[in-house]
Amino acid sequence: MLEDEQDNPDDHRLAHELADQAASRLLTLQKESAAVGRNRWETEKDGDRSSHLWLIDKLAAARPNDTLFSEEGNDDLGRLKASRVWIIDPLDGSASFGVGTPEWAVHVALVIDGVAEVGAVGSPGVGEVVSTYRPSTPPSTEGRTPIIVTGRTRASNDGQWLAHALEGELVACSSAGFKSALVATGAADVYVHDSPLYEWDVAGPAAMARASGLDVSGAAGEPLVFNKARPVVESLVITRPHLTEAVLASLSERRSG
Repeated sequence: MLEDEQDNPDDHRLAHELADQAASRLLTLQKESAAVGRNRWETEKDGDRSSHLWLIDKLAAARPNDTLFSEEGNDDLGRLKASRVWIIDPLDGSASFGVGTPEWAVHVALVIDGVAEVGAVGSPGVGEVVSTYRPSTPPSTEGRTPIIVTGRTRASNDGQWLAHALEGELVACSSAGFKSALVATGAADVYVHDSPLYEWDVAGPAAMARASGLDVSGAAGEPLVFNKARPVVESLVITRPHLTEAVLASLSERRSG
């Protein structure tokens, strides 16, 4: 790979700043929509579209030789031939955004040869942008009751199973970025989603979480691979290192049972 195709400090800073600014723009839109009484569907649609257009414009200007892949854009599969692919979710948790809750985020990731090397998650509900440019250093939580976060659709499945196995507390909420940021900032200990997710849901959070000192893998402990023809990861686990072995063992038992 050519030297200028590698990630560099400017990539990390760019991802951080874009996630930060896009999230700020969305927060303003959310507040303005609430003030004038716009319905949830209009707010959600405007958020998705406006954030997508703003992000692809900024990335095209800043990295004109890179490939862009957005949840809200078209996928012509030309990205499969590219080494550097920016994978973005302009508004993760758009339904929550539409109803005015804080459970949403902006994901910006740079995938290089299938690996999420750069990532940023902007989530005003968490109170900060967490990224590979400014990784979080969450305080130790060893000794406390583990807090497991999962999506509402998974709470009665892997969420409850894992909470029981770890004798932990289960919290269900929206947005992969919001949940991963909760773990990275110390508000939670494990994020589990033992079913498929789109790559734009995962790439930014995975890179950010790994840079924050967390363990990131699929539910069987396998590494995550991105920029595939079918842009899906089969499962996602983000966990504090002292809990990783127990988490993966519990999920393995659930799968085999």
